[in-house]
Amino acid sequence: MIDDGEKSHADDPINFWIPALSDRESLEPGSIAKIRFYIRAPNDAGDLVDHGERMWVQVKERHDDWYFGTLDDDPYCTDTIQAGMPLWFQPRHVIDIDRG
Repeated sequence: MIDDGEKSHADDPINFWIPALSDRESLEPGSIAKIRFYIRAPNDAGDLVDHGERMWVQVKERHDDWYFGTLDDDPYCTDTIQAGMPLWFQPRHVIDIDRG
């Protein structure tokens, strides 16, 4: 599941910063955006646990108010999700932008 960064920022604006809406709405193919994920994966004991991970996504296409991209890194909590996997997201999900 991907997190709604706008909601997290609204709930705690001092501790949870996000880029300006105009920046989040102006991503183009090649842009790199950070998104917060919640991933349910087994721990060392085999119990399913929810993990929060922040990962970079490379924008490939834009369709109206949706972005299509691919993960640019791997999460720490599982090997079943890897860089290159496709993802649809919106500006509200973006919590940071890599300006390179």
